[in-house]
Amino acid sequence: LFLMKVEMYLHGLDDLEVGSADSYTSRPSDSDISLEEDREALRKEAERQALAQLEKAKTKPVAFAVRTNVGYNPSQNDDVPVQGVAISFEAKDFLHIKEKYNNDWWIGRLVKEGCEVGFIPSPVKLDNIRLQQEQKMRQGRLSSKSGGNSSSSLGDVTGTRRPTPPATGNADLTNLAFDVDVADIDAHESDSQPNHRSPKTSVSSVTAPPSNAKRIPFFKKQENIPPYDVVPSMRPIILVGPSLKGYEVTDMMQKALFDFLKHKFDGRISITRVTADISLAKRSVLNNPSKHTIIERSSTRSSLDVLAEVQSEIERIFELARTLQLVALDADTINHPAQLNKTSLAPIIVYIKIASPKVLQRLIKSRGKSQAKHLNVQMVASDKLAQCPPELFDIILDENQLEDACEHLAEYLEAYWKATHPASCNPPNPLLNRTMATAALAASPAPVSNLQVQVLTSLKRNLDFWGPREAENKDVAVGIEGPGQPTEAEDAV
Repeated sequence: LFLMKVEMYLHGLDDLEVGSADSYTSRPSDSDISLEEDREALRKEAERQALAQLEKAKTKPVAFAVRTNVGYNPSQNDDVPVQGVAISFEAKDFLHIKEKYNNDWWIGRLVKEGCEVGFIPSPVKLDNIRLQQEQKMRQGRLSSKSGGNSSSSLGDVTGTRRPTPPATGNADLTNLAFDVDVADIDAHESDSQPNHRSPKTSVSSVTAPPSNAKRIPFFKKQENIPPYDVVPSMRPIILVGPSLKGYEVTDMMQKALFDFLKHKFDGRISITRVTADISLAKRSVLNNPSKHTIIERSSTRSSLDVLAEVQSEIERIFELARTLQLVALDADTINHPAQLNKTSLAPIIVYIKIASPKVLQRLIKSRGKSQAKHLNVQMVASDKLAQCPPELFDIILDENQLEDACEHLAEYLEAYWKATHPASCNPPNPLLNRTMATAALAASPAPVSNLQVQVLTSLKRNLDFWGPREAENKDVAVGIEGPGQPTEAEDAV
């Protein structure tokens, strides 16, 4: 009996031990529960603070703007300060950066109507994501070679238009434009995607547009393309065509549009003349201090003075754009979009197009012998513009009437204004309180030539004369001399 009791006791003890072990492994301890609760509380508090900072950033001015060289699609694994509030974007999109949140994230918005402020990955964060993608892709290749079936939803990670400032450790953003290494990119802007915040996915991706570049030589060092380029906060407007600047037909048509913009966007636009050759403002030179010494050694004093003048003009354009007003540049030396490919201006290029070469010929000849003797030069320049793919231009004004062309331009710029001035984050910009006279005086344009005075006076007389007429007679053909009937060529334009 005693042995039986001992045996039962031992069996019961064994069962008890087994049961207690099962209960221990299946039920977390109080300390584990407490740690989980602490972590969740800290996460919620950090998210609350991030949301508060995000809300405050809406009323802050734009610190700087960037153009993207890669695309980004956020995921839950990206450690976004607030899940679901990360900004997705495609290559060649434009971003307004409000402030730095931490080393991995900025606060800003996609420059598109209807897009709100959110978290944008910093260059450091994008680099880390790219490295993680490359590592996963390498692991996938190794596992596939070993016979395992692996798949990856990651896009291309290899890094690859006219026309972005810097990110610093602290909130000092003033030197941002000079901290980013930049490289040459394509001269056109891809179509924007409608959604600026992507749905949550399990895998984030950093993608670059397919490169059309030729095969790189074996010994040539491949340049690292940064994810962002610093550009002006407002893209400057530059007119090209119908032919060369400095000749009457082109100057008169462009002056007519500048006069329209001045009155249409009164109080919202700054029109300034640029005499320096801003096509020399290549990002690889101006933003890369390591190349300055090489240039100084190989350049004469006069060429250094030219570069200094160009650098000064670029800085002035950036300063004008900080007010978030429209900026129109009357650039004397810019006649083709390719001239601005390698600059950091990212301008809105407006092409004034005369579809018929015969019409342009008659217009040039109608300006007298002084213009007719340069007919061939002007026709060649017009032909080069006509051969450009449409993607190189933001707007093509090919209307037959000045009024229609002005309306087309105004619609585009009104849409751009709404994209850059959302109602939810559009407080009074302190920079706008400074009168534009200060900026204009700092860079006074060169004296207007007698020809330009005559053209503007003639244009005003014609507008006054034709204004009261019927709608079909109100369309003023640029180039009319006095209140007479337009010539056949001018009427065609």
